Amino acid sequence: MTRPPAHPLWIWVANLVLPGAGLVWIGFIGSGAAVALAWGLVTGGAVATHLFRASAQTAPATWVLGLASVGLYATAQVWLELRLAAIRRAGRAGRDGEFRAALAAFLQGRLQESQALCLRLLRADPDDVEALLQLALVARQRGDAPAARAYLARARYVDDAGRWDFEVRRQLAALAVGSTSGAH
Repeated sequence: MTRPPAHPLWIWVANLVLPGAGLVWIGFIGSGAAVALAWGLVTGGAVATHLFRASAQTAPATWVLGLASVGLYATAQVWLELRLAAIRRAGRAGRDGEFRAALAAFLQGRLQESQALCLRLLRADPDDVEALLQLALVARQRGDAPAARAYLARARYVDDAGRWDFEVRRQLAALAVGSTSGAH
């Protein structure tokens, strides 16, 4: 599965300017080019029919081409959203597998491996609260309380919904009493 090379907003802007361009950008070159070409031809036909109509008999053709143009435009937007959703699902599944590997490494005492996997997750998504919490556990297990507190502070900062607040508070309390044990 291909991955978006840029922020999704830019991909959407490209697709809004020229339907199919977003699909090309994320790697679906054939389908994106076909959508762009079809939309261009239909829209061009609608504009040409409207501008150069000689009689009232060409008015229905203008409406038909105009509706086809709008339909192709909407199809390109929906198609792009479906492709981006599939990419997000595939990325999430890979992320979950990597996090499970980091957790397993931690539970088996391979702290360096767990830390490396979590840092890789953070490079992919700097707001990954679970990876930050796991890094705090690794730092706490190593006896590095300042690093653990820094990871927990960052986790609390990026957790807008407060979903992980209980875990952050639990780990901070464990740090306060000097505990170095405990997994998720």
